[in-house]
Amino acid sequence: MIKLTFIAVWLSAFMMSCRDNSKTISHSNQLEVQIEKDSSKIEIADLPINIDSTDYLIHPIGYISEYNSRFSSYKSRSAYTSYSLSRYTNFSIKGTFSNIKFQQINSEQLTSLTDKIIEITSIHFLEDLRQQTELQLLVYTIRGTDTNKDAKLNSKDVETLYISDIGGKNLKKLTPNLAQIVDWKLIPQLKQLYFKSISDSNSNGEFDKNDTINYQYVNLEDKTLTVKNYDPMKRL
Repeated sequence: MIKLTFIAVWLSAFMMSCRDNSKTISHSNQLEVQIEKDSSKIEIADLPINIDSTDYLIHPIGYISEYNSRFSSYKSRSAYTSYSLSRYTNFSIKGTFSNIKFQQINSEQLTSLTDKIIEITSIHFLEDLRQQTELQLLVYTIRGTDTNKDAKLNSKDVETLYISDIGGKNLKKLTPNLAQIVDWKLIPQLKQLYFKSISDSNSNGEFDKNDTINYQYVNLEDKTLTVKNYDPMKRL
């Protein structure tokens, strides 16, 4: 049993290492690549999500690459799973989205999170913060830069941490430029969001043991959302 547990842990660590190493960064300032929408895919929207205790509907927007143009009343609902973009559980929305649109309840108007080409991989509502302060904030992981300069956004590009209010306004990037988000955590008692990321400090185009780990936090009651550095590894 112990041997099987060890193998499972080793495989998990190996897969995590492979995933992290798949991120690549081009540090060339001479090459500017224009990202364009993939015309081979169809952009659709999911049905709206209303997060408990908020007055907004969230419409995830994303792409599908395969679809069946002939619908039949005899097909089961599972036949159309490719048309589903998002999964919503525990105040988190997971998936891969090209944008998010927000609609205030009792209004027909929809507003977009951004007009830029991005990939949103997760959205999390800070419910514990709302319970203590009434602040309603969303935290996102986003691929917003073609870091490997292949003219498209995908899993090989760096994911960064963003934050906005519940209506998608005041979207702000929190992690340093070209830094890959590793993890984040809300400390409700302090009203602070802590996060760590990794920077390709040796400029070899990959994330490895010689790179820099960034430890940072932001006071969520501060309207400027100023990011501050801290060093838990500092010797006393």
